Amino acid sequence: MLLRLWRFTAAALLIVMAMAFCAACSSGSNPTSIPPTRTPKPTFTMPAASLNPVYTPTSSATPTPTSTCTPIPTPTPTVNPYFNPLTGEMVQDPAVLQRRPLLVRIGNDPEVRPQSGLSEADMVYEEAMDGWTLTRLTAIIWSKDPKELKPIRSARLFTIDLGYMFDGALVHSGANDQVRWLISQSTLTDLDEYFHPQPYYWLKPEGKWANYPWMGRVATSAQRVREYLAKTGKEKAVRLVGFSFSSAGDPPPQGEPAAYILIPYPRKALVEYRYDPDRHVYKRFVQGEPHTDALNGQQLSAANVIVHYAKYEETDVKDVNGVPTFNIVFSGEGRAQIFRDGVMIEAKWVKPGALDFCKYVYLDGTPVPLRPGQTWVEVVPTDYQIVYKAE
Repeated sequence: MLLRLWRFTAAALLIVMAMAFCAACSSGSNPTSIPPTRTPKPTFTMPAASLNPVYTPTSSATPTPTSTCTPIPTPTPTVNPYFNPLTGEMVQDPAVLQRRPLLVRIGNDPEVRPQSGLSEADMVYEEAMDGWTLTRLTAIIWSKDPKELKPIRSARLFTIDLGYMFDGALVHSGANDQVRWLISQSTLTDLDEYFHPQPYYWLKPEGKWANYPWMGRVATSAQRVREYLAKTGKEKAVRLVGFSFSSAGDPPPQGEPAAYILIPYPRKALVEYRYDPDRHVYKRFVQGEPHTDALNGQQLSAANVIVHYAKYEETDVKDVNGVPTFNIVFSGEGRAQIFRDGVMIEAKWVKPGALDFCKYVYLDGTPVPLRPGQTWVEVVPTDYQIVYKAE
C-alpha cells in the first residue's frame, strides 16, 4: 500500500513539473534577440588592376545599438536661414541655400582665360593636373547664379571627393573611362555633358568663336542647370556644415605678415596673390597678369586663401594622352596655411571620412575663423614651398 502511494505521488510530481516547464516555454519570455546590423553604405572599387591605389570613399558613420530607454532630446541650435555657411555672409533670399551646390569644372588653360562665372562662386578649389603642366578649377556655385559658366572641362578623381563633401551636382564635360565608371557606381548627382546635353550649350565655331580654342567651347549657365535639376527631380536641399567665421568687429587672428603669396604651380598656371588693405582681399594673378572674370571684367579676389597640403598619388588611370592622373588624398588630416587680412596662420585640415566636411583648425584643434567672403582653396602637394612675405 505504501509503495503504491509513493509511486502515485512521484508520478504526480513529474506531471506537475512537466506542466510547469511547458508553461514557461509558452510564455513571452524569449531570449533577447540581437538587433540586425545596419547595412553599411556600399563602397565601390575599380575592376582588378585598373586603378592603383583602389579609390574607395566610404561613410565613417557606424550604427548605434538600440535601447529601450526613452532618449532625452538634444536641443538643436537655431540655424539662421539667411546665413551662408560657405561665405559667412547673409543672403537676401534664403531659398538660394535650399538647393544643391553646383560643382562646376572650369578649365584654366592660358588660351581660355578669362573664364566666366568665377567671381560669383561661393568657393573655388584649384588642383594640379596630370603631367604637372596646368591646374584646373572647381567652382562651388550655390548662393548666386552666374549667367555664364565657361569653359566647362572634364572631371577627375578629386571631383568625386568634392562631390561627396558638398552633396552637390557635378557639372563637367566628360572624363576618362575609369573616372566615369567610378562616378557611375557612386550616389553622386552627375551632369556629365556627354550624357546630359540638355543643360548645356556649345559655343559654336562661327563668327567671333571661329578661332576660339576647342577646350573653351563648352559652356552653361547656373539657370540652365537649375532648370534641368528641377525637371529631372534631382534638385534638393542640402545642409552644409561650412566653416567658422569672424563676426563684425572682431580683430583678425594673429599671424605672420603675408601681403604677397606665391603658389608655385606649373609655369602656365603660376599663381600670385597680392593683399589689398582697402578691400581686405587678396587679388589674384596668373602668369604675372591680373586674373579677371569675363562676365564683368573684374579682377578675381579672395577674402581667404587656404593652402591645403595633400598627398598626390599617381594611379593607373590615364588621361587621353596616356599621362597618369592623380588621386589626391582628401581624408585624414594634414598641414594648412590660411591667409586672411594680410597675415598667414599656420593650421591643419581635418576630414575624418569621405562624407565629412573639411575643417581648418589651429594646431590645438580649435577652429580658425575665416573672413566673410569668397574663399580660394589651393590644393598643393605636401612638398610644395609656398612663398609669402610682407610687401
